[in-house]
Amino acid sequence: MHSRLFGGKVIDEGVTEPLRSLCRLLTFTKASDSRLWHRLCGPEGTDFNYDTGLPQFVQINAPIALNGQVVAVLMLNKTADFVAKAVRIKTLKLIGMTCGIIVIGLALFGYASAHMLRPLKNLTTAAGEVAQGNLDVALPPVRRRDEVGRLTTTFSTMLDGLRQRDFIRDAFGRYLSKEIVEELLGSPDGLKLGGEMREITILVSDLRGFTSMASHLSPHDVIDILNRYLGRMVDILMAYRGTVDEFQGDGILAFFGAPIAADDDQERAVACAIEMQTALVEINAEQRRRGLPELRMGIGINTGEVIVGNIGSEKRSKYGAVGSTINEAYRIESYTIGGQILLSPTVYAGIRGLAQIRSTQDVQFKGLQEPVTLYDVVGLQGKYACALPQQEPEHLITLASPLAVACYPVDGKTVSEQAVAGTITRLAESSAEVSLENEVTLYSNMRLQLESPDEPALSEVYAKVVALNQEGEVTAGADVCLGFTFLPEDVKAFLQRQRANAHQLT
Repeated sequence: MHSRLFGGKVIDEGVTEPLRSLCRLLTFTKASDSRLWHRLCGPEGTDFNYDTGLPQFVQINAPIALNGQVVAVLMLNKTADFVAKAVRIKTLKLIGMTCGIIVIGLALFGYASAHMLRPLKNLTTAAGEVAQGNLDVALPPVRRRDEVGRLTTTFSTMLDGLRQRDFIRDAFGRYLSKEIVEELLGSPDGLKLGGEMREITILVSDLRGFTSMASHLSPHDVIDILNRYLGRMVDILMAYRGTVDEFQGDGILAFFGAPIAADDDQERAVACAIEMQTALVEINAEQRRRGLPELRMGIGINTGEVIVGNIGSEKRSKYGAVGSTINEAYRIESYTIGGQILLSPTVYAGIRGLAQIRSTQDVQFKGLQEPVTLYDVVGLQGKYACALPQQEPEHLITLASPLAVACYPVDGKTVSEQAVAGTITRLAESSAEVSLENEVTLYSNMRLQLESPDEPALSEVYAKVVALNQEGEVTAGADVCLGFTFLPEDVKAFLQRQRANAHQLT
């Protein structure tokens, strides 16, 4: 006999069709007579399988065998309502858990997205500020080690590099050539601008008597002269790869060998000084066309060790140098007269085979026991071959009537109140031979006040003792040669008339 599980009950194949007919009858009977339905099929709410018309149940069959043959089947039937209820509860729980997981996942995704997008948004805002040229933008501290953290660190490093590049351009861009600035920016060591000891060559220049000259000019003319003069000098310094450290009125402090050192620093410094003196000839030609007084410049050059680096504060700083070598360069420059370039022994030793020296002079620096020999350079050979403009030799003319003069020694910026009386006996365009009553020191500076009954209000003249008429550095009541470092226009015209009168008499 063949059987199958149908509606939760094992039934014979032969009774399937009658059971289906019975289900259709029971369905009709429920609609027509509910009491008959309850009597036959059970109370209201019993589940039926309308494919067979039987209630839903769970049936467990256990065959009982005897001597190897099935003699009986043990059947355990249980209504399926509790299973369906459990299935519904499990289904609802599963749906609830699924919805909960989805909600939690969305929340975690939102949190992670916000956590990642916040620093990215900050980086985007910072990038916009940098694009507008604002390098002072602040970045949040890096607390992550993922890709966003590495991106923030990389952006911060880039920003620091941009700030350093801007600092170099601000510190050097106006006083260095474009080539040196680009070399600094392109060099890994170019951004390391901390203080260091370095041997460099210092160049100091100063206009002779400019302070006195400025007192006779209008402010507009003074600024105009300075701007034209300094502009031309800075162009020359940049052409020779020099670093302009600072302007002190009409004076210039520059150095060669920092921030970038080269083997020819001394040679370039001397060539630059010669070029500056040559350019002053052109500037003076323009001065004459404008009806302005001519300029006379002295230059001193020294080589030695100094400390170079950033000097100042975060708000205002510059790349500069500090050291006694600079002070010595200023002292050397103070011994010059207009148109002269003096070299220290260290500079001369470095270019001995290239320099053309006109003369030497031994000077005594304060604080040093031994005199220092300075070299008056007029030309340079080699790669930077150049020479000072040729000057016609001056001729001293003996005056028919000596000019009375009062000489006031000048020590630094201090003018002595005690005058040394004297007379000018011989006169040239830029020098004079003077007979003094008291002793003076070689290479000392003097302020002269000419005394003439015909010109009672002559301006002050500045000069330097450039030669003595006898051996030694000190003379008493003897003739000395003074080189004029500054001649006001009224005094220049007066002395020219004196020379012209003396020339007519000869």
